[in-house]
Amino acid sequence: MSKRTRVSIDDTDVNGAFASWLFQMIFLIAPKHLRIIAGRATAKTSEIIAQRSQDVMYDMPKSYQVLVSDTYINALKNIVPTLLEGWKRRGWREGMHYVTDKRPPSHFRLPYKPVESYKHTISIFNGCFMNLGSLDQPGGLAGGSYQHMYADEARLLKFDKLKKLMPAIRGEYTIFGHSVYYRGSTFTTDMPNIIDGDDDWILNDEKNMNMDQVRLALEVGLVVNEIKKQILACKQIGDYNSIEKLKSNLGRWTEKWIRVRKDLTFFYVVSSLVNVDILTEGYFSDSLKALGIEEFKSAILSLKVNLKKGEKFYGNLGEHHFYEDGIINSFYDKYTLTDEIEETCLALRYLDRKQKLEAGADFGDMCSLIPAQTRGNYLYILKEFCTLAPENEIQLGKKFVNFFKHHEYKVLDLYYDRSGNQNQKTKRDWATALKNAIEFQDGVSTGWVVNLMSLNQSTIYQEEEYNFAKALMGETSPNLVKLKIDKFQCKCLKSSLELTKIKIKTSISGSKTIHKDKSSESLALHLRPMFSTNYSDAFKYLIYRRDFVDRVNTSGLYTSSDPGFY
Repeated sequence: MSKRTRVSIDDTDVNGAFASWLFQMIFLIAPKHLRIIAGRATAKTSEIIAQRSQDVMYDMPKSYQVLVSDTYINALKNIVPTLLEGWKRRGWREGMHYVTDKRPPSHFRLPYKPVESYKHTISIFNGCFMNLGSLDQPGGLAGGSYQHMYADEARLLKFDKLKKLMPAIRGEYTIFGHSVYYRGSTFTTDMPNIIDGDDDWILNDEKNMNMDQVRLALEVGLVVNEIKKQILACKQIGDYNSIEKLKSNLGRWTEKWIRVRKDLTFFYVVSSLVNVDILTEGYFSDSLKALGIEEFKSAILSLKVNLKKGEKFYGNLGEHHFYEDGIINSFYDKYTLTDEIEETCLALRYLDRKQKLEAGADFGDMCSLIPAQTRGNYLYILKEFCTLAPENEIQLGKKFVNFFKHHEYKVLDLYYDRSGNQNQKTKRDWATALKNAIEFQDGVSTGWVVNLMSLNQSTIYQEEEYNFAKALMGETSPNLVKLKIDKFQCKCLKSSLELTKIKIKTSISGSKTIHKDKSSESLALHLRPMFSTNYSDAFKYLIYRRDFVDRVNTSGLYTSSDPGFY
């Protein structure tokens, strides 16, 4: 019998493809429950989930499976397209191996039970059926029955909601109980950042991993793989007698491999360095320069982030300031998984389209705008928009108008930095340019009227902003509105507020003053929306207004604009 086991990508019956050692290890262990925390550029959806979902579907044909996301919009715009791209790279084609949002063709096998609706679903040629679900409306999933669950960006999934869905991973043991993947789950994510409001429940699954069982599964998996290589080698030299013996041996070792993987959890944390052969050294040096050391440690090296509350500029900001039900999900039912999603204000649950809007704006090479609406005792921040140079306030205005084109009462009170009017005499100041961009497009009136609320206002000193935000978020003034921010529509604002740090300055006389650490505004331009203080400045201009400040005794004067010293 031939002992040749070396396989070349030029060999017959070999389809060469790159796979990192992490990718190979995962599929040699092939656990029931997979938990992977990995840095950026590790292809968690397009490689790990795409390949593993194919393996699970081949092992459990006709099964029901569920792909979970934090919101439907995130699933439709980001996760599903990436998953389908990963399947495409592995040879699956739409119409031949899967279809979305419709009854499958007649040559597809049917799932083990009838399908009630094909909306936001994927049907697989071997009868598997994947349902798309989101935790912003978990009730629609909890009553189902699924044999396997997948989720990318697990850090965004709130465990209190996720655990209500877990009982739905059940059913039909007599049909699918042979599979290691039966009632299993696959979760991948970046390192959770609790400062950003991420949920770190996935870290608790490390204790569910039996390291001895993991090692044994890997060792047996390596034996199975070695036998497969020997079978291929024998086929290439025509040694068919040896192939029959090897196939018998493969059957025995495959049975052992299945047994050692029963109820196995594999938990692993890995940095982006796992793909260093593809990313090259330059990626990491560029990322370090762009992100800064703290963000680099979390996003690239998968190290935990820990910013103490006393270091936060917005120390009283808490989870109760964010709401998760801001989208009317039924509005997006008209879209299929492969449609281009048009976001619109019609889907905003807490918007009154018959009342005026308010917005805070910040200008520069990154322009940001956060529309809001005061309703009763609450200030709802509904959405965020930004542009990065070479785009400017003109494009920012178009984004606002397009999103709010169905708003009925088209009046906007705009609050902004005093530098927005610095060039007013030349008729090309930032604020007026944004006002014009909202009120007119291509010389035609949009119907909007923009009121510039920050004319002739003076400086907002950062210590005054700090004290006012402390009172607003601490809810210590009964006459002051309460803050509510859409967690999913304002992700960048949320991150900006949560990451902004305090800087203490000491004067020559020894007196100390509180300032906002603005060093993040030197980040690479494409990183600023999520990781800089730019959005927090737009927030400052929105909240620090006479009507609100007069209700809080933060200083003897009402002021309004950026101090200009950092």
